[in-house]
This record gives sequence, C-alpha cells and structure tokens, in this order.
Amino acid sequence: MSDGTLKVEWAAINDTIAAIEAFLGEHGVASDDVLALESVNSVPGALTLLALLSRGTSFAFLPAPGSTAPAQPLPRFIRHKISVRSPLAEGRGEPVSPLRPETFLELRAIEDHRPLPEGSPLRRGRLLLRTSGTLDSPKLVVHTHESLLGNALNAVERLALDGADRVLIPVPLAHMYGLGAGFLPAMSVGASVELLEGTNLLRYMERERSFRPTVAFLSPNLCAMLLRPRDTMGHYRHVVVAGDKLSPEAFEKTEALFRRVVNLYGSTEMGVICAADARETEGPRAVTVGRPLPGVTLRLEPQPGSVEGDGSPGDLSCAHPYGFEGYVDNDGEPAPRDADAHDRAGWYSTRDLGRYHPGGLLEVLGRGDHAVKRDGRLVMLAEVERALERLAGVERAAVVVAGETRRGRGIVAFCTPRAGADIEPGALRRACQGALPAYAVPDEICLLPSLPLLPSGKLDRRALQRIAPPPYTPHEASTDHGHRPS
Repeated sequence: MSDGTLKVEWAAINDTIAAIEAFLGEHGVASDDVLALESVNSVPGALTLLALLSRGTSFAFLPAPGSTAPAQPLPRFIRHKISVRSPLAEGRGEPVSPLRPETFLELRAIEDHRPLPEGSPLRRGRLLLRTSGTLDSPKLVVHTHESLLGNALNAVERLALDGADRVLIPVPLAHMYGLGAGFLPAMSVGASVELLEGTNLLRYMERERSFRPTVAFLSPNLCAMLLRPRDTMGHYRHVVVAGDKLSPEAFEKTEALFRRVVNLYGSTEMGVICAADARETEGPRAVTVGRPLPGVTLRLEPQPGSVEGDGSPGDLSCAHPYGFEGYVDNDGEPAPRDADAHDRAGWYSTRDLGRYHPGGLLEVLGRGDHAVKRDGRLVMLAEVERALERLAGVERAAVVVAGETRRGRGIVAFCTPRAGADIEPGALRRACQGALPAYAVPDEICLLPSLPLLPSGKLDRRALQRIAPPPYTPHEASTDHGHRPS
C-alpha cells in the first residue's frame, strides 16, 4: 500500500495495525468508545481504518475538512476524535513513520459528548457514514463491520480483481464508493493499492507513470479531467466509474484511453448494488450498470400511466444481503424511517428511476425527483443533460427545475464549455429544439466555467438550484433565453 510519500509492504501491515491498536489503548480509548476518524486518502489513514475494523471499534468515518469537504458537526455520542496527519503536510513535527502512530495520529477526547446507553448496538462493530446530500440533507448511515466486509467481498468477482492487480484509488475513502467498492475489495485479494490525495491532472498522471495501475476507480468528473490528449496507457485492464452517469461520448473516449470502462451503481446505504462484468465486451455497456450482484434483488415499480414490461421507467427498489442497518440522529437514536424508503420487509427505495435491457442489464435513468411532468409528459432531466452534452462545444451539462411555466415546472440547464469553445446560451437552446421534444427543451440555459461538486465527486445539484434563475413567464417567452451567471 502506498500514497506517493509512504509505502507499506503487506508483511508489515499487521505490525502497523497492532501498533495503532496499542496506541489507542495507551491513550484510554475503551473497546466500546465510539470514535470519529477524520482522514484524507493516505497510508496512515487507511491503516488506522483497518485497525479500527480489526479492533471492532465503532466509528464515524469523515473526510478531512478542506476546500471540497467543509467541516461537519460531530454526532454528540462521539467520545474521541482521531485526526490523521497527511504525509503531504510539511513542517509539522517529525516525519511520519507507519510503525509509530504518535507521528501521524492526533487523538482528542470530546468532553461534552453524550454517552450512549450501555446496551446500544452502536457501541461495537459499527461504521457510520454520511450520505452525500445530493438533493437533501446528509443522513448518518449505520453499517455493521460484517455487512461492510460482506458487501466488499461480494463485488470482487464482478470487478475481476486479483492479487496481481495494481489498484489506483483517487476517490475519497470516506465515501462508500472509495471504501466499499475500491479499497476493501482490493485489499481482500491482496492487490497493491495506491491512494491519491487531492487529485488533480498532474498529480494523477505522475502517479499513473510511477505506479502503472491495472485498475482505477474514477468518478465522471475525474474522467472528464483525464480526457486530455495523451498516450493510451497500455497497463490498464479497466477503470471502474460510479456516481453521475457518463455520456455515451465520454464513455467511448474513456474506454479508448483506459481499454475498458466498468459502470458501477450503488449507494451509501446499500454499497455496491450492480456492476458491469469487467470481462464482458458486448451489449449496451455505455448506458447500463450491469446486473445486480449475487444475492441482490431489484424491483421496478411502474410509474402511474405506464404498464409493467413496456420499457417505461420504474421506481427502483433494492433488497440487499449486506445493506445498512438504518439511520441514526446526532444522539445515536434511530432516525424515523420513511415507510416508502425502507419498508419492514427489507426493501429499500433508491429514489432512482430505472429500466431493464435484454439480459437483465439495468439502466439507471436518474433520480425519481430528478424528473418533471411537462405538458403531461415525463421529462427525465438526465436525458436533457445527455442531449446538451452532445452539442458542439459543451463539456458538461446539469439540469434542475425552477419556477413554473405554461408547460409545467421550469427547466434550467447549466453548461460548461469545452476548452477553446465559444458557446452562447441562445444558440444552445435553438440547437435543443432540434434534439429534444418541445416539452423537454430547457427554458433557460446558463453558462458556468465549472459545475459545483460534492466531496464525493458527485454533482452538487442543491448548489445549482440555489442559483437557478426562474424561467421567463409566458408573456416574456423568447427563443433566445440564456444567462451567464457571474
């Protein structure tokens, strides 16, 4: 395991984990204390994570606060906070040594914490993660250590990982994708793992040259960043992509650069739900996320007005043998479950819309609340985004609803230009009129230099909704609507 600064061989990992466990015991951390682990992608952070799992300690895993990860208030039942020093930090004491936890761990007791009841299941063997808050407030999700590891092992075969792989992980470990789909599956097969902190194009390319990965875990935003003119890296077998959907054009370009793209679908609550088979080359791989993992069952509930089996989108629910236990509030009390979100029979509503392709391949069309009725027709905003991204000069597009129009809810699109392209909102809207049904054409198009992202790498749609201008009212209608937000 390495991070560009530190490297630990497999033979030394157990000794390092034992040193971290001893450090915690020496500093008064009891086996049933609930901790918060705050860390970037680094060898010390990953080793501390493994030590807490080995120890059976309950902990909340949080990204280190920074420009892309604002500080979050700690749950009130946290007893100690562990901050992991980044190996990239300079001038902060003696060099980091994996066998000396005092060189990279800072432990702080939380004096005003509220202890959990003695019998609380949160006291042992639980991992807590925050949801990304794509469209609503982040929630605190509870996994058992056993379900977390079971979920990771369940993904190994589908992702075709083995001990000879060199796996590059630039996505945050403090989110389920980086942790449950990337890091733990790779570690479980004994692969070499390279962690990347603070990903940018130059840092990624430098690590790519030195580490020569066979597999990498990317977000669509990272794919867009890496699609620059450069030589194809022949050492890759495939890259795994999850989060927002790649456009078919971006999928084709990514696959040309990295040999093969494996689309993956999951959530903070359920971990990996579906993944394409890394060994398959046929079928609609650009638009589907493969089949459910072993033991995972999906169902599609037809939307009002559609008939089951007619190819129309349906609301997607999931039953998973390694899913989450539930949500808790900041006092550790079970948060009320929305009966529609997680029923007593174990079905979890993903709030996504999906449809099946031949062979049981699932296409995820987007959030159910990322769709809108216009002129009595259902408009999938993700399909509007894909239409915009096919237009000349558009790098990425994001669409939100705002205000009302004579057709129904207003549609506002945000677009970023490709390097060197000069695009104009009115021209884009006129082009949409030839690419989309009239009821799906955005009412407003705004240009941005870049789209706002959450720490997980997903698009921050709530940020876009806050700045979306209301569409013109009917008497102000014009074919040249468009804005350039400052």
